[in-house]
Amino acid sequence: MKTESCEIRIRGMICRSCTDEVSGMLLRTKGVVKATVSYRKAMAEVSFDPALVSPDELERRIKSLGYETGERSRAERLLDLGCAVLTVLLVWLLLRWGGASPEIGAESFGALFLVGLSTSPHCLGMCGGILLSACAGREGRKAQLGAALGYNGGRMISYTALGAVFGALGTVLTYTLSMKSMLFTMLGLVVALLGLNMWGLLPALPSLPDEAGTACRLPDKFRRQTPLLVGLLTGLMPCGALYAAWLCAMSSGSAGNGALLMLAFSLGTVPLMLLFASLGALLPMLLFASLGALLPRGWTKYLRKLGAVLVTSMGLKMLIGGLLLLRG
Repeated sequence: MKTESCEIRIRGMICRSCTDEVSGMLLRTKGVVKATVSYRKAMAEVSFDPALVSPDELERRIKSLGYETGERSRAERLLDLGCAVLTVLLVWLLLRWGGASPEIGAESFGALFLVGLSTSPHCLGMCGGILLSACAGREGRKAQLGAALGYNGGRMISYTALGAVFGALGTVLTYTLSMKSMLFTMLGLVVALLGLNMWGLLPALPSLPDEAGTACRLPDKFRRQTPLLVGLLTGLMPCGALYAAWLCAMSSGSAGNGALLMLAFSLGTVPLMLLFASLGALLPMLLFASLGALLPRGWTKYLRKLGAVLVTSMGLKMLIGGLLLLRG
């Protein structure tokens, strides 16, 4: 069999679970012999049989997952320009409503909820299979919905508890005004960089932990029997948006505020997960369906952009607040 190789640049991958999604799809494609997807390089290296599949077909399949390939088009540049303008506007509004102080205000809880809501399609792609495994084997819509509620309740408890931990840690690190200024400035910079990475404007950040969390390796029987515990464990699976939420919790000034911030974030991820579970209870075929069964794939890039804009805006707000803190 004659094989050829090609490299495909991929835009829109925001974490390592994205590479699993792309590589899994490529390896399932007839004619593909080998596929290696690099999150850090934002690149796929594919060996294939040219008699069965072409590079153009491979690119079309990658785009069907909601990612982009090749260089940015004029429309994408205009979209990024619009997102940049929106980011500046959001930062101005956050500073105007919350002041230059980096302390967490009511607008931060709403922003974290929107971040969770806008990144929930990514959460579904990452954890949807685990959710449906937890619901499997239960007869009746109420039983399956109850399992879904237990699973998401576990995630919310885990997120909220971690928010309290990070919030408490932030209070320990802020002894003096100068230390507090440095902390908020550095946290804001990191959150902004994470947002830009989600945006696709930076190369993938190095040394981010693998997201193949503990829950993914649990036996199917365990997943089905204990949805609450599986949800608790799944809440420990990090991603770019979750890193940003953790850092926001650290900058919240207290364990209580940190817990509330993470609760707001987790609440944003719940609606789509429950919708997916409900549809799965009504239509068993959705047990094996992708996110495209719920939302047109073309929408996912806009949801990613919205999440990136919100995370970047919050990071810039914290960064500016930290720089201006000493002036107060």
